[in-house]
Amino acid sequence: MDSLDANNVIAERVRQSLEVFPKKFRELGEGGELQRLLDSHYGLSGPRVQQSPEDFTEQYLIEPILHALEYFNPTSKRYQGEGPHFVRRPTTFSKIEPKQPDYLMKNVDDGLVCILEAKAANREQMDGAKTDATDDVKSYVESDTFCKYLFERERTTLVAVGTDGVRWTLWWKNLESGQTWDANPKVDLSPVIASIARRHDVIAGEPELSTRECRDYLREKFVPFFSARSIAEHVETESTNFDA
Repeated sequence: MDSLDANNVIAERVRQSLEVFPKKFRELGEGGELQRLLDSHYGLSGPRVQQSPEDFTEQYLIEPILHALEYFNPTSKRYQGEGPHFVRRPTTFSKIEPKQPDYLMKNVDDGLVCILEAKAANREQMDGAKTDATDDVKSYVESDTFCKYLFERERTTLVAVGTDGVRWTLWWKNLESGQTWDANPKVDLSPVIASIARRHDVIAGEPELSTRECRDYLREKFVPFFSARSIAEHVETESTNFDA
């Protein structure tokens, strides 16, 4: 399967995974809460979703997306004991660093270590009004967090993903050169989530994007940069272009 076909398949899986989030609001009878989330900077209400906003976002948005991006959930039948997968609240760095990321994406590439910092939905805004996820990943790459771990395992690049489930940002740092690449890219999934929510009558209005347009949006703007099979290539290509 070539990369274009693979990205199309992964994009469709991501699109399907995004249905989990609005359907959960429908199950809870909280379509209005999702509407406020998509229409404003309003933070997710824990009492309305019956658990902490961050746990809810991770369970019904971030982890389904990671699994669709082929960082398989270790409890899933699709995970066969090897290959890329995510580890929630890893203790990998506990003896090296005081900070621990929310997720470690394992077995992605021999040359990098990939971590993810998760925030509750709407804690990251494209207009910069809230940048909780960006602030955390920025601090990781700028402070050489986990550098001892990387050097011990002969890895040279720390890749850090920051997300509130709706907006995703990708940063990385080459520890040998000290060069940092920031917000490359930053992607907003809210148009796709809103269109899915409207298609399932969770929120009011007609979908702005058709199912195919949702898939195309994800294939072009999201999958080539964040999927398990392409993230290392993206990092290498962008790093090489900078050196050139």
